[in-house]
Amino acid sequence: MSLWEKTQRLQGDALDQLRNVYTQCFPIEVRHYCAQWIEEQPWEGVDTYNNQHEKMATGLLKNLLKEVENKAKHVSPTDFVTKMKLEEAMAYLREHYGRSPLNFVQITRNMLETEKHLVELAEHPGNITDASAPSTKTGPNGPLMQQFELLQRATKTTDSDLNILQHEQESFVILYQEKYQIEEALARQAGTPSEPRLRQRKEQVDQNLSQKANSILEKRMHLAKKHLDSIQNLEKVQNVVLNEHLMSWRRNQQLSGNGVPFFNNLDQIQQWCEMLGDVILQNRQQLQRVESLRTQLPIPMEPQQDLLPSLNAKITALLSSLVTSTFIVERQPPQVMKVSNKFSCSVRLLVGNKLNVHLTPPKVAGTIISEAQANALIKGDKSAITNSAGVIVNNNGLMEYNQAAKQLVVNFRNMALKTVKRSERKKHQEAVTEEKFCLLFQSKFNVANEMTFQVWTLSLPVVVIVHGSQEAQATAVIMWDNAFAELGRVPFEVPKEVLWKALAEQLNFKFKSQIGTGLCEEHLRFLAAKLLGRKEDTMEDLSNVKVSRAKFHKENLIERKFTFWEWFYDAMKLVKDHLQDLWNNGCIHGFLAKQTAQDWLLQKAPGTFLLRFSDSILGGVTIAWIRQDSESEIREVLSIQPYTSKDFQIRSCANRIRDLAVNLEFLYPDIPRDQAFSKYYTATEPQKLTGPNDYVASDLHTTIPIIDRFGAGGGSGRSRSVTPFSIQSPHSPGESVQDPRSVMSQHSEMNAAANDMDFTDTNSPENMERWLNDESLHESLSSFEPPTDAAISQNELYNILYPGPNPGAYNLPSH
Repeated sequence: MSLWEKTQRLQGDALDQLRNVYTQCFPIEVRHYCAQWIEEQPWEGVDTYNNQHEKMATGLLKNLLKEVENKAKHVSPTDFVTKMKLEEAMAYLREHYGRSPLNFVQITRNMLETEKHLVELAEHPGNITDASAPSTKTGPNGPLMQQFELLQRATKTTDSDLNILQHEQESFVILYQEKYQIEEALARQAGTPSEPRLRQRKEQVDQNLSQKANSILEKRMHLAKKHLDSIQNLEKVQNVVLNEHLMSWRRNQQLSGNGVPFFNNLDQIQQWCEMLGDVILQNRQQLQRVESLRTQLPIPMEPQQDLLPSLNAKITALLSSLVTSTFIVERQPPQVMKVSNKFSCSVRLLVGNKLNVHLTPPKVAGTIISEAQANALIKGDKSAITNSAGVIVNNNGLMEYNQAAKQLVVNFRNMALKTVKRSERKKHQEAVTEEKFCLLFQSKFNVANEMTFQVWTLSLPVVVIVHGSQEAQATAVIMWDNAFAELGRVPFEVPKEVLWKALAEQLNFKFKSQIGTGLCEEHLRFLAAKLLGRKEDTMEDLSNVKVSRAKFHKENLIERKFTFWEWFYDAMKLVKDHLQDLWNNGCIHGFLAKQTAQDWLLQKAPGTFLLRFSDSILGGVTIAWIRQDSESEIREVLSIQPYTSKDFQIRSCANRIRDLAVNLEFLYPDIPRDQAFSKYYTATEPQKLTGPNDYVASDLHTTIPIIDRFGAGGGSGRSRSVTPFSIQSPHSPGESVQDPRSVMSQHSEMNAAANDMDFTDTNSPENMERWLNDESLHESLSSFEPPTDAAISQNELYNILYPGPNPGAYNLPSH
């Protein structure tokens, strides 16, 4: 029976654990339909910590995608849902692991290992203790499990040897007592016939005592060497568990803050830590027994042969390292922390159950400290944390033991940072969003009723803000730290520059975690060009191109007043808040250069359009479309003034596209507009009036003024046309066509403009007619050449045309 067939029989908690695994990281449909293929692959042959194995991992991923695709093709035509699920699973695998195949292999191996463990628990519940890991010797953790078995076997051996030693020492004591009795008898029976026999017996006892003493000494030394071997092996295994697996978990937890898929195997690591704690305690108790036996029978030995003092020191150090290293932040506080906002986090002690710490639950206190304080604490200077860097309320808690999960955890549910003490900064130093803090959690408890531990752990770095406007820059600082922090670094140092390839991967993960669908190679190439200030067609291989942190989120883009990160962050936020469904269904190209959009659209039929993010407006998306003049047949690409979040709060993007049905007919390349967007339209229902005095509700619609781009209009048509430079709001880009954002007829627009003119008598028909027939106005319009690289507002236009003693008097409404 295959592993997957056994797995499907799981019930209860085991089934819940399995469901959690597949919900987080791996499509269960793929596991089901490709079960045999998955179980036959050489997952153990890939070293996920070795980049040279990335090619092998990529091959496994590609082959799995082919297998899924083949399964989808052979699904029955009537089973439409299954086929759709498999296609979605393929997209999920590509987007999640296409740029991180080693992570894909690691997660797949962990998934299979979890299945094996759960199946073994279900089949042999009595053979595995609560703290045991899977006993399988295969898989990625096979060597580690073999080491655990060797340690447990060695511990049983030394315990058996110790019992033998104790028995022999007891025999020695009994024989020594016999010698003492013989000596007393000789003293009483000196000169009697029994004396020779007693002396002979005494010589035999002395000889036996000497032999036993040498034997005991030899056994003690031999046992000490065995303990030394066990402790050395313990050090190696503990190093693997703490410095590889637990450190890897910590690193993956940090990367998950950027949206990188995170396989949370902390329960597995806890099992290993508890096994370590069990073996350490057993060996420590054995050494204490040896010490007691030596006290009872002090047989002299050479100092260099006496290993017991160093063994005691080493085993105690191992225990101390295990306890202090397994006091961790399981659920991190928000890394962008706003003053006075409530937040939650949790701290866990992985060995709390095995060391019986839960019997007297310890208290945990949380404080905030600066980067300098964290640095000093890492170096061993505990005096540096005497004063905190701020005030946190609800920062004390009692660790609680969850009997079902066998976890010792404290949950801080209502913490809040009330104040923060920032470091003194000079004018030339970084902004406040560059300053990093972290939360320090401390506790104190006893182990084995004799050892007192004072433990502490640090959270991931946090940036403290006081206003929402600081969130974007704070997020950039945290994203860079999460992505490129090195293990064992000095808090909280990060590299000044990284490869674009690495940054692109993090941008993709971040975007995908927020939106649902990630970025394609075309998007990333556009972003690289934008960040590096190059044209896409001039860029070749980007694999060795480096990007500095300053360029990423500190320095403004060329000819812009904002940074690359601000532009990317606002685009991502716009999609998340208003365009998520459209993005996930491929209705938005988004990250596309203006020139590329024009090149694409010029090859298509009139009315073809696409959506791209504005280059000049933060958090703006514009609609570019191809139009053809009916008389001159000249074709051109126009762009609507970008919509922002405020616009979509009034009317959705899909409804605006429906409003512009005359102009927008096909979503690029050739998808009928309604086919792409109809599912997102808001249905209009007839109004129900219940009384004669009820108001009739009005609706807003998006319109584009009549465009007389090629001078085809004439006569009275001038009053209904938008000139080539477009009448726009002061902040709109030069290439955009005005979108009035409201229902307004052409005559009402002209009336509004005329009414706002500062005529002597604004209500005079004569004045209005004079204004419409003013030749100087027409001459000014025909000779006026607006800037090509910037928009001009209505007020600016009319103040240019009619300069007077009261500048700015002609205040036209902006839409």
